[in-house]
Amino acid sequence: MKIVIITPFFYYPITGGMEVHVYNIASGLIKNGHTVEIFTSDITREGKSLIHEDSFENIKIRRFKTWFRIGDFGSFFPGIFKAVKNSDADLFHVHSFRHPHNLAPFFTKKPVILTSHWPNYPSGLRKSWIDFFIKFFDFLFGKLLLSRFDKIIAVCKPESEWLVSKFNIESKNIILIPNCIPPDQLNRRDNSVFRKKNKISKNKLVVLALSRLHKSKGLDLVIQVSKSFPNVQFIIMGNGPELDNLKYLANGLKNIKFIYGGISDESKLQAMSSADIFVSASHYEAFGITVLEAFSQGCSVLTSDSGGLPWVVDDCGLIFKDNNLNDFKDKLNILINNKKLREKYSNAGIVRVKSFSLDNIISDLIKAYNGVKK
Repeated sequence: MKIVIITPFFYYPITGGMEVHVYNIASGLIKNGHTVEIFTSDITREGKSLIHEDSFENIKIRRFKTWFRIGDFGSFFPGIFKAVKNSDADLFHVHSFRHPHNLAPFFTKKPVILTSHWPNYPSGLRKSWIDFFIKFFDFLFGKLLLSRFDKIIAVCKPESEWLVSKFNIESKNIILIPNCIPPDQLNRRDNSVFRKKNKISKNKLVVLALSRLHKSKGLDLVIQVSKSFPNVQFIIMGNGPELDNLKYLANGLKNIKFIYGGISDESKLQAMSSADIFVSASHYEAFGITVLEAFSQGCSVLTSDSGGLPWVVDDCGLIFKDNNLNDFKDKLNILINNKKLREKYSNAGIVRVKSFSLDNIISDLIKAYNGVKK
């Protein structure tokens, strides 16, 4: 089967939860004998231009001229519509709802599937004009646009419920296929490598926050909470536009270390393997792939209750109320002072993450593709 995946940005060289997910499924489909081509924007989130014809690990990439960006997570690259019309693909898989490329079903009679990635961001995380436009768009066009797709994939159960309640989408048209991690990431990394490299004692308790450094990730809360635990080493790891602001907020705090720049997947896993606790204070996550990565490396997990995070964590970690600094501090205090509880969640996470292995998700995805083939 030849599959074209349409996505705002692609993992090579742009990183983020959705980009990693698209890369994972593209790689998995190729390993299962399918041909995959990516249609995407020719710019990065920062506006840097990328070459139009490319390939990465047997994944063919076609980047189309971008007319303009839409916030931090989208762009308008209308050249894909002609490409969709002329493509010999058997099926199109579109990622992200409320983007111009969602019009792809109007340009082909081939099956088109949408993974919407639950873009239900709380008010205030985006620019005010974008929040206003989204309300207007959903009211006038949301259901009409969604109805053009042969199937809609939700990455978590709460997203399925949102699609039904907000847009009256019939549940039979929604398939639950969560995000995933590759099988090799299920292997535990050496937990001493990261500590030795960063000169952290093996007896020091480490709390790790790893994400894109963006205001939506709640990393300012991590910095505030760290003040209550001066003997705990906090690591904030990632890249993004909030780096300078976060450094300013952490000025004078000796128990916070920032790691940024070139961060490989292997270095992320080594950091997680060495950490005792992984925290995500994000104000919104449709899913939260980093939670799966933390599970795979034996971290005990603490997240906010936003978006799909509680569904991903389930009973394998602790949840605090989003934006509630006291609840965050109290839950973190429980984990810091209860080694047996940390071990319980560590073991539970290692078991839970196996159900999110790429092999399982690819099997479900191929079934979904075969179910809409015409």
